[in-house]
Amino acid sequence: MFNGFDKDLLMLGGTVAGFLAALLSILEKVLHLQERLVTPKDKQPMAASVASLSAKPVQTDHFNTKAFQKSSSLFLYETGVIVAAGILLNYLGLTLSRHLHSILFLDMTGTALTAFLLGPWWGAIAALVSNSVVNWLLYPEAGADVVIFPWSLVNMTGGFFWGLMARRSGFRTYLRAGRNSLLTHVWFLLSFGVMGAVVMSVPGTLVQAALGEDSIFALTPDVAMTLKLTVMRWEDAVRLYLESVIGLTWGDSLGWTIVNWFQNCIRYIPDKTFSAAIALVVLKYGYPLFERELIHGGPDNERPGDERLLPLVLGLLYAPSFGTLVLSVPYAGSSYWPLWTAPWVVIAAGYFALHRWGLLADDLQTSRRHRAARYAKALKLIGREPSYEFCRRLTLVTLMASLIFALCLPILLVDFYRVAFNFFCVVYGFLLLVHLVRVAIVQNLSVARAED
Repeated sequence: MFNGFDKDLLMLGGTVAGFLAALLSILEKVLHLQERLVTPKDKQPMAASVASLSAKPVQTDHFNTKAFQKSSSLFLYETGVIVAAGILLNYLGLTLSRHLHSILFLDMTGTALTAFLLGPWWGAIAALVSNSVVNWLLYPEAGADVVIFPWSLVNMTGGFFWGLMARRSGFRTYLRAGRNSLLTHVWFLLSFGVMGAVVMSVPGTLVQAALGEDSIFALTPDVAMTLKLTVMRWEDAVRLYLESVIGLTWGDSLGWTIVNWFQNCIRYIPDKTFSAAIALVVLKYGYPLFERELIHGGPDNERPGDERLLPLVLGLLYAPSFGTLVLSVPYAGSSYWPLWTAPWVVIAAGYFALHRWGLLADDLQTSRRHRAARYAKALKLIGREPSYEFCRRLTLVTLMASLIFALCLPILLVDFYRVAFNFFCVVYGFLLLVHLVRVAIVQNLSVARAED
């Protein structure tokens, strides 16, 4: 379904999208600066009109309730920030582990962060985008879709698991306590790390069966040989027992599945435990406003509900991966199609569950408006800081410079769109990182000033 030409075509589309995004960002920032540079003569009638509306709270140019409500579900200031932070954390964790040759992948740290704050559906969406879009585009060898797409099932399972666990009252109680005991921290690591590894190792084992791979431990030769002999004895014992119960063929396959599932549990436990712990540290120290509003539910103590559109968004994103997996030669056919179809069952069940028992659209919209007002009230003082405006103008100049460089690439290079795609990835990647750090600093400052 996807071949080299399709990947090149998508990179070309990404180049055009990056160019347009830079242009639109420049226009938006220029218009914002133009509003701030209004002459005093023009400000007088504006001041009079504002004074006549004294019943309304005073808002700043950037952090105001009206601006927050323009985007559906606060996408620009809430959902977009969290999902972007999750995808970036997944990429940074995977890149770091590959360069250090670590036994920890940490490519689901951002998935855990997104699931903690936004719930299971957004956690699965962030996991799918990280695996089937970002990792696929950055995979250096041919056949990336066949190698990478199957593991999206493991990533989505992690997003669902962490999102559902974070919706439990025990998680809110755990985060609300200022000084948790050692036992509560052990509970968190066992529930979100060890239990998560046990759950995610199930699709991981099934994907390995589809790929024809065995679990591999990077151990010394003596230990590896000892472990291999032990695993072989376990597998023979399990196979003999299952053969006597359900027959030869199923006994052999189930014996392999059980033994490899156990090995995957051992592999996944440290990775998923540290991923959940790092995500929680980022949440606590980086985004206290999001924790207060999205986990503790703000002053009403009610967490925001899920929109009915989210399962459909997840299905739309999963459709290309599903088509590739069903049509690919290595694991197409009747043997593995139930595995690739399993996400559709969850998506359909989730959509009907939200349609039947989910919050009404009016209730969700009211919750957004109230949350937007609280965000604006908490952040309006930070928007007046000179350093904040300094960073905005520096970002504007950087985007203008990137646009000029991108316009020169077609003149200087033949295969310019590949270079331009990587160029925009680097530029926007660093700007995104700076923006996320800035949001974290702003939230911490606003919370600290509110407490003072």
